[in-house]
Amino acid sequence: METASRLAVAYAINALWQLPLLVLAAEMMLRLQGRTPGKTLHRVWLGCLFLGLAMPAFSFLHLPRHVLGSGLIHRGIAAIPQTLDGKKSLNLAFLGGLQETSAHKPQNANALPSLISESALFLYLGSVLFALSRLAWGLIKTKTLLHSAEAMRLTSEVQEVWDSCLALFQITRIELLSSSKLGGPATVTWRDPIVLLPADFRVEQVNDMTAVFCHELAHVRRKDFLFNIVIEIFSVLIFYHPAFHWIRRRIQESRELACDDMAADAMSGRNIYARSLLRLTEKMLSSAVVPQPDCALGIFEGEVLEKRIMNLLENESKQSRLRTLTSLALGFCLLLGTCVLSTNLGLEPVNAQSSAQNNSAPAGWFLTGSKPSSYQTSVDQAVTQNGQPSAYLKSMVPVTDGFGTLMQQISASDYVGKRVRLRAWVRSQDVGR
Repeated sequence: METASRLAVAYAINALWQLPLLVLAAEMMLRLQGRTPGKTLHRVWLGCLFLGLAMPAFSFLHLPRHVLGSGLIHRGIAAIPQTLDGKKSLNLAFLGGLQETSAHKPQNANALPSLISESALFLYLGSVLFALSRLAWGLIKTKTLLHSAEAMRLTSEVQEVWDSCLALFQITRIELLSSSKLGGPATVTWRDPIVLLPADFRVEQVNDMTAVFCHELAHVRRKDFLFNIVIEIFSVLIFYHPAFHWIRRRIQESRELACDDMAADAMSGRNIYARSLLRLTEKMLSSAVVPQPDCALGIFEGEVLEKRIMNLLENESKQSRLRTLTSLALGFCLLLGTCVLSTNLGLEPVNAQSSAQNNSAPAGWFLTGSKPSSYQTSVDQAVTQNGQPSAYLKSMVPVTDGFGTLMQQISASDYVGKRVRLRAWVRSQDVGR
């Protein structure tokens, strides 16, 4: 459980600074690329999302398995020392209590990072639970919508349009239903693909109905509903991050642009499809629109109508090969640099734990050395010597360029000219060479 908590906190903290870098790299690459087909845009943003899900864990890759467990790397045990002349013995025994002396007070300030770490874990888990409940509620509403749907009754003219669109997209197994709880055309996949239309949906022009069918069948052909569910499931890990919602919106926009491209090609005219889209929008805005479930994908999903119309009407300009290669090379370098930074500068699970765990030195002792943050110390009541508890020193990282030590400071004025003997019992466990 402790390991899982450390992993979650490290993952969430890494994502805070890594996702914005990833979004910046993707935006710069696409801006340099210029006009890009919707299908390519969608793939870029999908790749950006899944890279953003994986990147916060890159810093975990070089950690050995035992570091994420509870195994000990080094354990030291000391007992009571004594002087030879017996006049003033020096008691260095571990009395089982935690240090409360003035020499150790600076270490107690680390209780604040412990509180921050626990708060971060609580907030992160809360965002994950909220995202999961939101997804579950969307699926429940979609199921309720399907239960209220009925078979769509088509006129002979509309039936002919429907059959021709099915033939264009080479789709056979699909249902066409209507529902009074729907505000606009939508597509879901519940076992088999389903195209849903509002119960009072009536279109006068054949081209407009063709545009509706082609757009929804493009969603079916691309399996957008299923991919959207997969995206929502995995994205609960970074739902709290504003950069995720930026990526999510870009995915929605590019998905609609890709479907518009497919629908326009099927209708053999981007201008015809754009005019139909505008008429459909005017018709839907003139009536009371019922919000559709979050999981359903409709022709007006994404709320980027202006951008879609401009994409349809914009003349395709052929990009120079030099500009394309330059943008791709720059984008690749930015992404590679972000991945390298994420691997080398990302927070590791062993460092994401509460630093207050290093505060539990025995009374009168303190943890120091060139790398004290790489070690943990406390009192072990289970392992004793001469009835006294022991202390342990445990490495928290597999490799370090420094050392940690457990020590205390005394005045040597009372022992000038005297010989002192220090005895100790030491035991090691899982110490590597």
